[in-house]
Amino acid sequence: MNIWGASVGWGLIAAAIAVVAFVRYRERESVTLTRQTELATKLRELAGDDDVRLAAVDEFETTIYQRLFFASVVAPWIRSAAWSLLATVLSGSGAIALGPLDGTFANSLYVVAIVATVLFGLATLAFVGLAAFHTATTPRVSFTDSYADYDEPEPAPARTAIPTRATSAADKKATDKKPADKKVPAED
Repeated sequence: MNIWGASVGWGLIAAAIAVVAFVRYRERESVTLTRQTELATKLRELAGDDDVRLAAVDEFETTIYQRLFFASVVAPWIRSAAWSLLATVLSGSGAIALGPLDGTFANSLYVVAIVATVLFGLATLAFVGLAAFHTATTPRVSFTDSYADYDEPEPAPARTAIPTRATSAADKKATDKKPADKKVPAED
């Protein structure tokens, strides 16, 4: 076996380990999120009527639900794309390895490997496309709109004096003068 064949073999093993580790990580993330959801329920019970603790639990739950939403909608397509990419690489390398061999059986396996490579390649593209589609079109879970009223209280409107009527300069002069004492004629 030459150096090229050994390096390809180690590359395939590394790719397989990487894909398996990635899929396991994604599956563990779902389990962790489920545990965190149960923890949030217990924390809510412990918080009681304390507003500060309830706000902290609300924030914790918000991040959990946002991650759960992504994990339940997009992550399955990403995992499927990873598996089909691994299958594409393995079947493609099988086709490359079987190409130089002669014989009916070797030629049959070569054709099967080529067909598998094409099918898994198309599946990889389809899963990547679906993951991208769901990433782009799935609405984001955001609780910012529901907390909009609680962010900052609006300041009270400033009180201003409202004039009852407009006064002109002539009106002002007339009001500034002291009225003269009027003499009331005596009645007989």
